[in-house]
Amino acid sequence: MGRIIVPRISIKHLLPPKPEIAVRLQPQYLHWQVGRYKERLVSGPGGLGRSRIWVAEHEGEQHNLVLTQTYDTLIAQYGFVALGNYAVVGTGSTAPNPAQTGLVNEVARTNADTSPAQSNNAEPTPGQAVFTRVREFTEAQVGGRNLTEWGFSPAGTPGNNLMCRELFRDGSGNPVVLTLASDQRLRLIYKYSFNYTPAIGTTQDVSININGIGVKTAKLFLSRHNFTRTYHLDHVSLLDEWSFGRQFDLYHAMLSNAVTPNPEASPFNAYSGLLNVGTVGFTLITRGRKINARTFGASEANGTWYGLTIVRGGMYYERGVVFLAFDPGQEFTKNNLYKMVVNEWVLTWGP
Repeated sequence: MGRIIVPRISIKHLLPPKPEIAVRLQPQYLHWQVGRYKERLVSGPGGLGRSRIWVAEHEGEQHNLVLTQTYDTLIAQYGFVALGNYAVVGTGSTAPNPAQTGLVNEVARTNADTSPAQSNNAEPTPGQAVFTRVREFTEAQVGGRNLTEWGFSPAGTPGNNLMCRELFRDGSGNPVVLTLASDQRLRLIYKYSFNYTPAIGTTQDVSININGIGVKTAKLFLSRHNFTRTYHLDHVSLLDEWSFGRQFDLYHAMLSNAVTPNPEASPFNAYSGLLNVGTVGFTLITRGRKINARTFGASEANGTWYGLTIVRGGMYYERGVVFLAFDPGQEFTKNNLYKMVVNEWVLTWGP
C-alpha cells in the first residue's frame, strides 16, 4: 500500500513593512579654483567707485568618495546638512580610501562662505536634497603652498573628522599639485546630496504594531510645512534633526478627513482635533535612529484614532511633518480601560 503524503501549508500575513524612512547620502563633485580678487571701477547713482571681482586663473572639476565614518558616526553627531560646513586642504599624497578619517597632512581649514545663502540647499527632484558649499581659503592660509589633498568636515577642529577625502586631480583624473603664489586664494565649491524615501508627493504603505490594539496598515508620507509658515526644505530639516536626535512632538488625529500627500499642505489642514500626546525619545542604532515606543496610560489619548504625526517644533511652528494616516477601516478607539503602546518608527541611512 502506498503512503499518502500530506503537504505542509504555511500561511503568512502579507503586511507592509514597519514605518521606515531611508536616506542615501551620496557624493557629487568638487569644483576647485585658484585665483585672485581684482579691483574694478563701477559707476552708479553715486558716481564712480571701486569693487572687487573674483578671477579664477586655474580650475578643475572632479568626483570624490564619502568616508565610511560618515555613515557610522558623523551623521549621528552632526546630521546630514552640516557635513560639509568646513573645507580642509593639505599636502599629503596617499591615495584616498573609504576607511580613512582625515587628511594625511592637514594645513588649513575654513568655513568662510562666499556663496549666496539661497543657493546652498535645493531639491532638484522630489526625494533628493542637494547641498552646495562654497568655501574660500585666504592668501594667509594657502598662499605660497603646494596643495595636494582636500576634504570636507562638519567640525572646525583639525583632525580625523572628515566626511570625504580626495587628492586634487586634473580633467583626466590624474593627481595634480596646486602651486599657489603668495597672493593667490583657493576656492572650493562642493556639492553633495541625499535621496530619501518616501519622496515628497508620494506615499509608502506601512504597518504599525500598536500593543493592545494590533497591527494596523497605513500610508506614510512627508509634508513640507503647515498653514502658517512656508519653508521649502522643512521636511529635510526634520530628517536632518531626526538623524542627530532632536526632540520631536507626537500628535494623533481624532477626526477623519481624506488625506493626500500634498507637499505644499500640512496634514494639520486635513485633520482637525489633533492632540499633542507629548514628546518622543530616540535610540541610536547601526546607521540609523529609531523613535522609541510610546506608552499611553488608561487616562491618555482616549478617543478614535485616524492617524499619527511627528513634528519638529510644535503644531504651529513645525519644521516639516512625518504623517501616518490609517487606511480606511483601520481606525480604532481607545478608552480608559486600556493602556496602549505605539512601537518605534525608524530613520536609516547609508551610501
